[in-house]
Amino acid sequence: MPLVNPPIVPFWNRLRTISLYALRGEALITLIALSVCTPLTLLPGVGGIVRLLIIAALYKYGLEALRATADGRMDPPSGGLHVDESAGWRAIGLQVCFIVLAALAVIWLGPVAGLIVAIVLAFGWPGAMMSLAIDENVLHALNPVTWLSIMGRLGWPYFVAALLCFVIYLSMSNAWLIFVPFLPLLVAIVIAQFLSGYTVVTTFHLMGYLVYQYQDELGYVSGQQAAVPNQPIDPDREVLDQAEALVCDGKLEDAAKLLEDHLRARGGMDNMHLQYRKLLRLTGDKQGLLKHGRTYLSSLFARDKPNLAIDIFRECAELDPAFVPARAEETTWIAHKAVQLGHGRIAIHLLWGFHQRYPQSTDIPKNYLLVATLMFERFNRDKDAHALLTQLRKKYPGHELQPRISAQLALIERMFDKGLEKPG
Repeated sequence: MPLVNPPIVPFWNRLRTISLYALRGEALITLIALSVCTPLTLLPGVGGIVRLLIIAALYKYGLEALRATADGRMDPPSGGLHVDESAGWRAIGLQVCFIVLAALAVIWLGPVAGLIVAIVLAFGWPGAMMSLAIDENVLHALNPVTWLSIMGRLGWPYFVAALLCFVIYLSMSNAWLIFVPFLPLLVAIVIAQFLSGYTVVTTFHLMGYLVYQYQDELGYVSGQQAAVPNQPIDPDREVLDQAEALVCDGKLEDAAKLLEDHLRARGGMDNMHLQYRKLLRLTGDKQGLLKHGRTYLSSLFARDKPNLAIDIFRECAELDPAFVPARAEETTWIAHKAVQLGHGRIAIHLLWGFHQRYPQSTDIPKNYLLVATLMFERFNRDKDAHALLTQLRKKYPGHELQPRISAQLALIERMFDKGLEKPG
């Protein structure tokens, strides 16, 4: 049980925002991209394969949205890169299993008992998908103990959210029946795919918000895998309980000092670090947050925890735009992981001025090639990218990255020659 939690708006007070989630930013771009690919499903021979790939990509993005929301990130994620490439197939497999089990229940048990089982499975499906997004284990998600445990921990809000998922699916199905049959075939399948994608992303976002709202009840810690059943014993529990008692007495500074001393003497799990940072925020200790952030990033680097590291860096950079990690290799690691996870602006912010801070680092060419690529591919800064790549080519003539630098320069220059330069 965390010491101090900021108030979280209940999902039933955010229904309008939740309903618009799939129509914003990267989510909308993803849905449009998948929808315009749908006519390829009509191609003979390969149409079925294309259909499966589209569905897998959609569910992969849905799982990414679920996990990002559970971690408290309310903007649609970029590119769906937090979960591995097989996530979409696992989600499809999980859904197929639920459908098959419901059908078999009707066949084996008869219509009445089978319908009861099917209803139980329908209510269990959100919990199973939440479990899959968190720990990526299909067998664990299929285990009735898993989603029955989630139901029991959350109570009536779980069932309300499950009903909302059903309502969203029903509404999109009705929209499909009303509009799609009267449209030309190509337009109809594109719109049908968009409606289907909207349904998946919206319901997965809703499930993620349920995890976020009830993270304490589920034992979920942002940036880590949740431990819904069989939660491991927390070795820092006794110290955290002592700090909680101090918080209840209004002694926030004493609680922060207690955790600071413990972390300095013995270290602690991520949960203790995060609770310590909450107390520092509550006491307004900006310098304490920056100091801890630098040492904590070193720990996260050593344990290869990029998601949490990016969150910590973002918080510290908001407090002090000049904040940087302690070492060059940590800066490089966070920046490259940030790009993989769809945070290109964070990477550019981290790497700008890298050569001045770490003039002896061997990562300088690699990092500035990354910056130039981001400028060109994502931020419409072709001239800046060209200038940076030109400097790299002159300063590191024999470097192993020269072929990539030259290829990127040639691509930009071809665009200039053809008058295709993107506005700067």
